Amino acid sequence: MEKQPQPQPTPSEPEMPFLQVNSYKRIHYTDLEPSGNDARETFIFMHGLGSSQNYYLAVAEGLRSHNFRCILFDTTGAGRSPYTFVEQSIQSLSDDVIGVLDGLGVAKAVVVGHSMGGIVAAHLAATRSDRVVSAILIGPVYPSQSTRPIFAKRIETVEKDGMEAMANTIPDAALGSKASLLAKGFMRELLLAQDPAGYCSNCRVIMGAEPPAYGTIEVPVLILAGEEDKSAPLEGCKKMFEEIGTGEKRIVVMEGVGHWHCLEAFEEVGQRILDFYHEIQ
Repeated sequence: MEKQPQPQPTPSEPEMPFLQVNSYKRIHYTDLEPSGNDARETFIFMHGLGSSQNYYLAVAEGLRSHNFRCILFDTTGAGRSPYTFVEQSIQSLSDDVIGVLDGLGVAKAVVVGHSMGGIVAAHLAATRSDRVVSAILIGPVYPSQSTRPIFAKRIETVEKDGMEAMANTIPDAALGSKASLLAKGFMRELLLAQDPAGYCSNCRVIMGAEPPAYGTIEVPVLILAGEEDKSAPLEGCKKMFEEIGTGEKRIVVMEGVGHWHCLEAFEEVGQRILDFYHEIQ
């Protein structure tokens, strides 16, 4: 009788890096340390709705080449951080940022937030100056009741048709005139990779958000606003800028850029961050 080939064992893959945060969350993260492990400063990056830590990778690698440590992570319910089936809020997501810093033994960091992450970074700047060196707000959303119907409609669409519907519409609406087709493809991939339930949960976070206490912020703040941003319009960024209490603040308008700054113009984003960091030293 002819001998049948035996199935070969599947090689085990190295386990991805996760942190257990706030008792019930598994947060996937990447810790980019400069060579020699002698970092000038640590940056922690929080992405926005429908995104993941990889949104920031090109910017973070650029900063690492200047001897900065960069910590990227997937927000709970996005990327590789599993959805918990527990409703979140700006406060709970802020607690996650502190939890990641605690888990990696970082006392203070520059907090970078995009879109929804910009609300979180501003809230941390206002409430946790003991842990926040400064805040970089990239296309930060100014919370408003007027946007709630937009996100309610997104939830309805995703629950009915899945993330494909978002991937087929959002890139065309959210990218600026300078964006490449590669940026559009990357954005589609970020959206298609989302857990639909996690995406809807984060929509509800934005719907329930209140404006952070901008006037109490005392740490330095940089706002990067897209000239063509429809999701976080320039007028909202300017309103936020005026309300921010610190005297060390700057707003930069990026020409031809929409809402996904780090995909559309990562080199400019990195340079603006470096320029601001050198200013506040």
